[in-house]
Amino acid sequence: MKLALLIGVGAYQNDRLPNLDSPTSDVKEWAKILASPELGAFDRVLLSQDDDSQTLQDKIYDFLTAAKPDDFLLLYYSGHGRLHEGRRLYLTATSTDPDRLPPTSVPSDELRHWIDECRAGELVLILDCCHAGAFADLKQRGDRSRIVLVSAGATELAHEGDGYKQHALPSAFSGPFLEGLRTGAADSDNNGIISVREAFEYAAVRMVDRERPQTPQMRAAGVGDLIMSNAPRRPEMIPRDVMLLTRSALASARALAVDELGAWLQREQRTRAQLAAVIETLEDLGRDEDERVSAQARAVLSGRVRAAREQLAVDAPVEAPADRGALDWLAGSTFYELEVRSFVDSDGDGHGDLQGVTEKLDYLQRLGVDCLLLTPIMSSPSVSGGRDIANFTSIDTGLGQPSQLLQLIGLAHRRGMRIILDLVLNHTSDQHDWFQRSRREPDGPYGNFYVWSASGEGFAEAAQPLGSNEGGWTHDPVRGQYFWHRYSPHEPDLNYDVPEVGAAMREVMEFWLEQGVDGLRLLTVPYLFERTGTESKGLSETHTYLSGLREWMDTRYPGRVLIAWSDAWPEDADSYFGTDDAPECHLVMYASLMPSLLLAMRRQAHRPVSGVLSRMRAVSGGRHWAVFLRNGDEMPLGLLPPAEREELLREHAPLARMRTEAGIRRRMATLLDNDRGELELAYALLMSMPGVPILYYGDEIGMGENLSLPGNLAVKTPMQWAPDRNGGFSMAQPENLPAPLIHESAFGYMAVNVENQLRARSSLLHAVTRLLDARRGFAAFASPEFRIVRSTNPAVLAFLRGEGGEQALCLFNFAATTQTTTLSLPSFGGTIPRELTGGAEFPRIADSGDYDVGLVGHGFFWFAVSTP
Repeated sequence: MKLALLIGVGAYQNDRLPNLDSPTSDVKEWAKILASPELGAFDRVLLSQDDDSQTLQDKIYDFLTAAKPDDFLLLYYSGHGRLHEGRRLYLTATSTDPDRLPPTSVPSDELRHWIDECRAGELVLILDCCHAGAFADLKQRGDRSRIVLVSAGATELAHEGDGYKQHALPSAFSGPFLEGLRTGAADSDNNGIISVREAFEYAAVRMVDRERPQTPQMRAAGVGDLIMSNAPRRPEMIPRDVMLLTRSALASARALAVDELGAWLQREQRTRAQLAAVIETLEDLGRDEDERVSAQARAVLSGRVRAAREQLAVDAPVEAPADRGALDWLAGSTFYELEVRSFVDSDGDGHGDLQGVTEKLDYLQRLGVDCLLLTPIMSSPSVSGGRDIANFTSIDTGLGQPSQLLQLIGLAHRRGMRIILDLVLNHTSDQHDWFQRSRREPDGPYGNFYVWSASGEGFAEAAQPLGSNEGGWTHDPVRGQYFWHRYSPHEPDLNYDVPEVGAAMREVMEFWLEQGVDGLRLLTVPYLFERTGTESKGLSETHTYLSGLREWMDTRYPGRVLIAWSDAWPEDADSYFGTDDAPECHLVMYASLMPSLLLAMRRQAHRPVSGVLSRMRAVSGGRHWAVFLRNGDEMPLGLLPPAEREELLREHAPLARMRTEAGIRRRMATLLDNDRGELELAYALLMSMPGVPILYYGDEIGMGENLSLPGNLAVKTPMQWAPDRNGGFSMAQPENLPAPLIHESAFGYMAVNVENQLRARSSLLHAVTRLLDARRGFAAFASPEFRIVRSTNPAVLAFLRGEGGEQALCLFNFAATTQTTTLSLPSFGGTIPRELTGGAEFPRIADSGDYDVGLVGHGFFWFAVSTP
């Protein structure tokens, strides 16, 4: 049975406990929703209103001890919460004496013991009171599932709802929680039911939106989630009979569904949500295995739906990517790179997972990112951070099931966001079935899938990738030959000289693209082929293979993207764009921006950064640079001259444990000494450069690194969501986490976390969000056009973005002190610059084009300027 006990205490006998208005409304509204057959469908809802201490304890005790193993219990308390001796939480009753808390109120320790002994299989406890976060964790019992929701942290006050006594509203926590259940808005996956976690996440976000100064928390023991309520029925997006046709095994039925969808779109009475749903369904049918069905769906999409797309674009942002066949979404977008295993643990096993990413889509959308870049999620022994793939078509243990990836993709698309996966092209794990069969069966179908040699000689001139010092030949005792590996011996290189290898990897790409991912980042792409006497890096054969991939993808999966990663300067990396006649990758990343930024900061001169910018040739035709400052690898220094390399090591990695063979293993905030001005300058530069910026998870709040961990694990610590258990990342025991959390005072999760920064409008998180808002709202940042403006001060960098009409003038002061400069803007003489993040107008530019401007230390400006 589903049973609830709802407790509200608003009237107090002791004058030192002020009366509360919200508890009466809380209990009333909770009872209405839980007792509703269409929503909560609880079998029995018991109420306790303004009871004395003994009566209240009796009701709670009887409610918990009478439960049966197959019962679902919900226990809700709204009233004053008080701390005894500064640490023990007590729930007050109408007779509570603040000077005699233990005998006149309900001790939370005793309540926790009763819950631990309760036989109910599923139980949800909701404490809507001050200091609720002081409630201790419940025991984990394998056969029982428990979830505790607290409306405020251990040191925080919980707040009442708006209104007044005659018309009191539910509390600051219960109000949005009940709103999500009553309206169905909390049903984030649109499956018709609302889980506890969905309702909690909805309430937490709404509380931030409404600037409620308290931090709700969710804790689970024995389960990742429980079903809370049914979602109210919503208007039908697509007629049910048509949806049944789309799922038919008969191609003729699916073809009929295409006709019906096309005809249904012609009706005048249709909402934006309905239009988006029909378009998404037709896009799915456009990939139907039956060629006639897919061709018919594509014809409808290109014809009758065009007007519907235009209406969607005018009315409001669509809930899913409107046109998977167009690449316009890349221009002006922002990517967010995250380690799934370190982002959010949804099921309490200690490791982040795909479901956890799904649960944070609201946060990521509020941050302002357009595309999630997931580092390798494929099955791997994880000797090399997941880049040693043992099975290219399965998800790594603990990260989730295929259905959870599909759910993540679908919900991201409804928000207009994309999902891109990492794919390692150059090598596999030595545990991969291909390698095991290659070493055991030299004459078998996989015998030549890897680069074998009887002598272990050759490729002596091969370049070593940044971060690799183990490349070469290794003898395999099973096959009795040497295999080539560009990275470590447990990562044997694939032999792309064998056509079957290239075809097999294309099948891998096809597998993931069929799941609905929006693109792939091709890691290790420069090293696919080897030739004696060369560096075996970026050979012409590699570019031929990439251009073939691009042609295949444009034909089969228009609108999806390929990203190349190159450990080179821009002028070398841009070869992976291909040519106009033989295009290759849509986006290209290079590794030299962050070291150049640090040099500019330390020298207080823009030359290192402007030098990199000048090496980025203008690209067009759906091609874009992908620019980033930090990611999950070390910051490589191998491209720099020895003197500059030593300068950066001396300044930013003075301790040996901060370094690797290839560079520095530190995050953005620590590299910049947690200097707020330098951090904001770095982000403003990143987001205004030509191309697509990529943020690394946690950098938006200024997370640090854990140098006690080996290798790049130092910068892959769990995301710090809250100042609670395990930083809000997981409810597991700390020893089960993928890496220990950071505890140091400056960067520890108690000081640096999302919840704290969401509440503080002056936080780094809000500063990053404001920059992303300004970038997204100004069209010039989506343009590939870029040119550096002459500045008389070597500390001040200035450049223009966009062409014609309104352009963006971006200024950056790399000095720590206030600087002035004169800019040469002959095309903008007589115009008035308008600052983009605040809207303030600045002094007019002289008719000659000379413009005098001052910037504070590490200050920056984004101006909107127009040609007269």
